[in-house]
Amino acid sequence: MLTKTLFDTMEDGREVTCFRITNTQGAYVEIINYAGIIRAICVPDRAGKLTDVTLGFDSVKGYQTYSGNFGATIGRYANRIRKGHFTLNGESIQLAINNGPNHLHGGPKGFHKQLWDVAITDENSVTLKYFSPDGEENYPGNLTTFVRYTFDDTNTLTIEYKATSDKDTLYNPTNHAYFNLHGHGEGNLGAHHVRINAKAFSPVDSDCMGLDMLEPFRGAMDINKLSCLGDGLAQDGTDPDLIAGGGYDHNYVLSNSVQEDCNYAASVYSPITGIRMRTYTTMPGVQFYTGNFMADGMAGKNGATYNRRGGLCLETQFFPDSPNQPAWPSPILRADDMAVYTTKYTFDVPKDIVILDGYTTNPGDLSWAPLEEIGHVTVYDRTPPAEILNRAKDAEILITNKTVLTEEILAQLPNLRYVGLLSTGTNAVDLKACKARGIAVTNVPGYSTEDVAQLTFGLMLELALHVGHHSNRVRNGAWTSSKDFCFWETPLIELAGKTLGIVGYGAIGSRVCEIARAFRMNVLVYTRTPKALPEGAKAVSLDELLAQADVVSLHCPLTADNAQLINQEMLSKMKPGAFLINTARGGLLDEAAVARALNEGYLAGCGVDVLSTEPPKADNPLLAAKNCIITPHIAWAATEARSRLIGIVAENVQAFLRGTRHNRVE
Repeated sequence: MLTKTLFDTMEDGREVTCFRITNTQGAYVEIINYAGIIRAICVPDRAGKLTDVTLGFDSVKGYQTYSGNFGATIGRYANRIRKGHFTLNGESIQLAINNGPNHLHGGPKGFHKQLWDVAITDENSVTLKYFSPDGEENYPGNLTTFVRYTFDDTNTLTIEYKATSDKDTLYNPTNHAYFNLHGHGEGNLGAHHVRINAKAFSPVDSDCMGLDMLEPFRGAMDINKLSCLGDGLAQDGTDPDLIAGGGYDHNYVLSNSVQEDCNYAASVYSPITGIRMRTYTTMPGVQFYTGNFMADGMAGKNGATYNRRGGLCLETQFFPDSPNQPAWPSPILRADDMAVYTTKYTFDVPKDIVILDGYTTNPGDLSWAPLEEIGHVTVYDRTPPAEILNRAKDAEILITNKTVLTEEILAQLPNLRYVGLLSTGTNAVDLKACKARGIAVTNVPGYSTEDVAQLTFGLMLELALHVGHHSNRVRNGAWTSSKDFCFWETPLIELAGKTLGIVGYGAIGSRVCEIARAFRMNVLVYTRTPKALPEGAKAVSLDELLAQADVVSLHCPLTADNAQLINQEMLSKMKPGAFLINTARGGLLDEAAVARALNEGYLAGCGVDVLSTEPPKADNPLLAAKNCIITPHIAWAATEARSRLIGIVAENVQAFLRGTRHNRVE
């Protein structure tokens, strides 16, 4: 529902109207046609109480008195242009210098100082129009711009910018709303949690002018590694990038930005109100600003007092100084074309999702965005046993990989309803205790099939060809000093025609068989459950497989029945001089027996990606065994596999919240 009231009257007598858009839940936004300002965003907190989360003022004079462009539409060019100068179609154009030595936010009389016309209103939106004549603030072209504000029943405020011009010009609009999800006027931003879907940013100089470079995250700029915003702001006297910006006042280069689509850009969360704001945009960048230049004691709306860093901005836009950087996304609007840009702010009270040990899955090279779409995500790199209860005590949803949830721990988590495993294996959680307490558990099967099969052959090929050894010898000068055009120091073995024995024929065993056939290997398979095999593969007993295989590769799960499957007895049944590969579970090997077989020369080589204890103890016998290649449990860790893993974990959580079963384990 849209209602309108008189907001204020300007000094020249023109009236300023306030449009309130209220959705069916009673949440609302207020837009005034002076500067296209977002005056209020009132959404429910975790108790259902409407909370106004954007800063503003009670009069036009308030907006004009306090610098900072509170809630205003910015244009023609948001952010800074170095020295106010750019070249367009060979013409040198000089704009106003209104921020140190640079041009900022379209100049002193940009969009943020204009009274906009009301073009269209309907039940849940208002569209404002502004005509910027050729030469205004020295920008070329007669430009007509429309900004449509829509507020819907999902508590999403959508801002759609459209513009046309009769000459080539710049068009880089944004909105300069200041958000405080504790509630406007409710103090400092420090407790907010901020995540930005980016891996690079624009460093700034002492005038907050973005430099002509895009840098990977470093220091406090890696906002996604901070437990709260205050941890970053506390470094504003030591971190060089924060010192230069006076705090956060930096452009972040959004990941996977496609201008035709509204991409996830950022999320902000208040642990006090439980309110989360997610930002989506078609723009390539977002300027993250933490109110560093706000003055203390500002008289805000409804009797509130605003102080320094009382609000943050997420200004979606092109990069600063992009007219002078032809390699960056271009803000140029060509004559008679139409520019269309969209930004959405979605507000909700999400479920709390706690990840107890996220580092091995995502040490920082991936995004937790699929889970952040579902709830507020708190990520701990690792959680020692003594910290589990403290970190998990209020969580309904826990995600774990290797952090063990015992019956004793589960009994002290009364709110817990769901455990999501960042793995295929389920030994990190007491399934019986979960079932007794009505706690759903899911795992992630099949996400790393290709990668485990790939490493299986990586180990096999290294044993056959000793690539690493010969590469190191070349680097140490052995080839340079060789009397011949080539040399080798170990036997080199051809896989074609050899026999591969696969123990366990699930998805990974099946894929290993397929690759082996491509190498023209013969394949023997041992599986407890009869299965159809491809041409060139033959089902046999375990004893037959061990006796005939040149390479034995393990791909079965670890159970109480097959612990230390490859022990002294089974090793004695293997073909002398065979290779042994284990990318399944470390507990399948009697490691001492395997080490003896290697050291005595009965086994020609062994390649393992898993050990019985991880990380291994210093006295693990395989660490000193002859011709034993050990990789540190990396078969699952390819970037693509870990990305799939995060996506499937998110799908599992979504299914649980919908009340459906997906990858559930009992």
